[in-house]
Amino acid sequence: MRRTPTTRALLALLAFSLIAAGCGGRDDDKASSGGGGDKPTDTSGGETADTLIDTADCPDNGTAGINGDTITLASSFPQSGLTAAFAQIANGYNAYFAKVNSEGGVEIAGKKYKIEVEDKDDEYNASKTVQNINELAGTDGSKAFAIFNVVGTANNIAIREAMGENCVPNVFAATGSPTWGNTNYPWLIGSTLAPYSLEAKAFADYLAAEKPDATVAMLVQDDDFGKAYEESFKMAIEGTDIEVVEVATYPAGAGDVGSQVTSLAATKADAFFMGGTLLACPNALEKAKGAGWSPITFISGTCISKTLMGLAGANGDKVLAATNTIDPMNPAYADGPQMKEYLATLDEFGADDVDPENGIVAYGYTQAAIMVEVLQGLDTLDRTSFMEAMHSIDGIEGAGMLIDGVKVQTSADDPFLAEYLQMVQYDAAAGHFNNVGEVLDFEGKTAEFTPGT
Repeated sequence: MRRTPTTRALLALLAFSLIAAGCGGRDDDKASSGGGGDKPTDTSGGETADTLIDTADCPDNGTAGINGDTITLASSFPQSGLTAAFAQIANGYNAYFAKVNSEGGVEIAGKKYKIEVEDKDDEYNASKTVQNINELAGTDGSKAFAIFNVVGTANNIAIREAMGENCVPNVFAATGSPTWGNTNYPWLIGSTLAPYSLEAKAFADYLAAEKPDATVAMLVQDDDFGKAYEESFKMAIEGTDIEVVEVATYPAGAGDVGSQVTSLAATKADAFFMGGTLLACPNALEKAKGAGWSPITFISGTCISKTLMGLAGANGDKVLAATNTIDPMNPAYADGPQMKEYLATLDEFGADDVDPENGIVAYGYTQAAIMVEVLQGLDTLDRTSFMEAMHSIDGIEGAGMLIDGVKVQTSADDPFLAEYLQMVQYDAAAGHFNNVGEVLDFEGKTAEFTPGT
C-alpha cells in the first residue's frame, strides 16, 4: 500500500507519542567504556560471592543466545497500522549495530561479537508482545541473549515476570515510567526516556526561578501516564508559592481537548502544563492560542517530535520541554561530530525509509550506542555480568545523540538511565528546539521526586 504524506505524518505522530503514553557515577577506565562489570560472575549466570542481583534461583542459561561470535537480541514493538512508524526506532539502532558489525563487531574480553536483533510486530498489544517474546526468546529464554527495546509500559509489564524468572535481561525498555525503579524486578531496566517525575520537577524548578508565584493549569491524560505528571508536579511545588488552580483530564488516546482547554484558559493561569500526548498536544496548543491564552507552556517530552510540533506550527512557538537527546533538526549541532557520525551512519547503514530528522531514529540510535559501550566494558559475556553492568553504568557521555553534558549512569539502588535533562524551547519559525540554560543534574533523585516511592 502506498501511503500519502498525510498518512505518513500521522503514523509518525502516533508512533512517537505512544512511546511516551506507554510511557514511564564515577570515573575510571570502566567509566569511559560504560561497563561496571567488576563483579565476579560465572559464565552460567549462577550466583557469585559479590553480585548486585540475586541469581540463586536462576536456571543455568547465562550464555543462552550467544552462538559463536553472534549475540542475538529479541524485540517486539508496533510495526503496522497507525503505529507502523515505530519501525523508525529500529532503523536507528539497526543502523548503529550494522556499523559496529561491519567493523568486526563489539569487542568483549578480547573477542569480537556481532549483534543481531530479531523482532516481531505486536501492534502495541501487550498480549501479542508476550506471544512474540515467547517465540523469539523461547518460553525458557533459551533463544535470545536479551530482550531489547520493547515499547510501552503495559507491554514490558506483561513480560516482566517471565523474563525475571528465567533471568533474561530486558533492557532499554522504551517508556519513561518510574515503575522501572522496582527493585523486585532487577532483570528489567529502562532507557534514556526521561522519567515523567523528573520532567515535572524540571518545570517546577523553571517556574520557581522565572515566575515564583505562578498559577498553573494542567491538562493530563486520564491514566497512569497523566497521573504521574499531575502527582509529581504537585509534589514538586510543595513549599513554594506556585499553585495549581485547575486540572482537566481527557480520555487516553483522544485528540479533541477543546472544552478542557477552554475551561483551563478561563482561569487565566500564568502557566500551562500539558501532560498529554498524541494529537492532544498540537490540539491543546491550538485551542489555547484560539482562546487568547498565552501562558508559560510546558509540554510532555512525548510531544516534541518533528511531526507533532510540525502540526502545532506557530501555536507551539516558545513552548518548553525537557529531553536528553539532540534534536536532529537543530542547526546548532549540524557541524558537531555526533551529528556528522549519525548522518554518515544512517546514510551508509540506514534502511531505505529511514528519516534522519526524526527524533525517534536518533533515540533508537542512542540506545544502541549505549548498549555497545556497556558490552565493551564486560570482563565476561554472560547474562548476569551484562545485567550487573547495566545496573552499574559508570557515567557514559557522548554516546549516540546524547546532548553534551548528559551522563548515563546507574547503581545498585538507582536503575534510572535518564536523570540528566536539558530544558528546550521551540522556535516555530525555525522548526526546531533550542536549548535553554545548562543541563539539569537529577542524578540519583528519580525516586525522591516520584510520589509513592
